[in-house]
Amino acid sequence: MTQPVFRCYTERSPDGQYYAICLDLNLIDKRETLDEAIAALDENILGYLDSVRAHGDEATLLPRPVRRSEWLHFYWLSLLNAFLTLLGRRVDGFLAYTKKEVPTPVQAARLVYA
Repeated sequence: MTQPVFRCYTERSPDGQYYAICLDLNLIDKRETLDEAIAALDENILGYLDSVRAHGDEATLLPRPVRRSEWLHFYWLSLLNAFLTLLGRRVDGFLAYTKKEVPTPVQAARLVYA
């Protein structure tokens, strides 16, 4: 069975907090630093997957994508970041990445960059 890949991104809010968003599972986390936000989102993803599997709901709850407006926001930030990169700048706090679940020898699973 192939492991699902989850599309995620981060952005910095005007108050300096970082949001980490998983577009494929409709999960979000807000933390003080970028690393904390990504780590918290990883924990949320793993917790959600464990819960779904424990209840046998994989067919109906994976994936569980965000609203179209959130996708448009993500694509806007991606386009803006690409344009600013041409000018030698970037969107502060924006990072797009993918994660996938990797089974481990013990019962716990972990997420790695895909």
